[in-house]
Amino acid sequence: MLSNHFLLLRPIREIGASQEQSPRQLGHVSGIFAKEKKEFKAKLGESALLPCCYELPSPESLYNYRVYWQTIQTEVIQAYSAGKPVPDSVPVNSKYVNRTEMDLQNLTLLISPVELSDNNTYECIVQVLENGAYKRACAKSVVLVVVADFSKPDISADVPKDACGSTEVTVTCSSHGGFAEPRVSGILNNMSVDWQTNLSDSKDSLYNVTAKLQLNLTEDIFLTCTIEYDVYKVSSNYTLSKFLPIIRSV
Repeated sequence: MLSNHFLLLRPIREIGASQEQSPRQLGHVSGIFAKEKKEFKAKLGESALLPCCYELPSPESLYNYRVYWQTIQTEVIQAYSAGKPVPDSVPVNSKYVNRTEMDLQNLTLLISPVELSDNNTYECIVQVLENGAYKRACAKSVVLVVVADFSKPDISADVPKDACGSTEVTVTCSSHGGFAEPRVSGILNNMSVDWQTNLSDSKDSLYNVTAKLQLNLTEDIFLTCTIEYDVYKVSSNYTLSKFLPIIRSV
């Protein structure tokens, strides 16, 4: 069974009653629905529930409709015509097999578990049979943003053993296993600081980030390191003593 969370949709071109065309052929009236796109977020490994733009009177009435869910690249996810899945001539992309379900009344698409490759724009296309011909009922696009939580930042400091007076210290803040691309920020004794950041270079896998800060240890230091990604953030607080060159994490 699949569980719960939320997702995406987009447009079509009318086709005749006798034509059994694929989602690829229903495809792309450019940009008509661009202003209507809504963005949904889902955590990696959880579920995304994508609303369509149409609800049927009952599951049985699906017989009078064609419904297609596909990516903006026209990868087929779910396809129904006359109440039944579209035949093998319109194959479902293998990466969605056993990970998706479509509600047969409200036409929402459930993807579970969510993978990084699901970060995409999706289209829901609905046509209704009227007077022997299929006519567009609705078509809409939705954007799915996949997010993976970064680990709580880990801090370390390179403090000379013979620290005395003004001492230059390198503080390192690191976090791993997150998505989307992160930004590192920090507060040092109530003042903002800029980190030198190294980021694992990947748009298709989880990010690891390491940030360094050079400072002179002339007083006790209270430091906050924050990892921001999409609308989320995770942070840690640290205290570094001028006289006791150790870091205490909070």
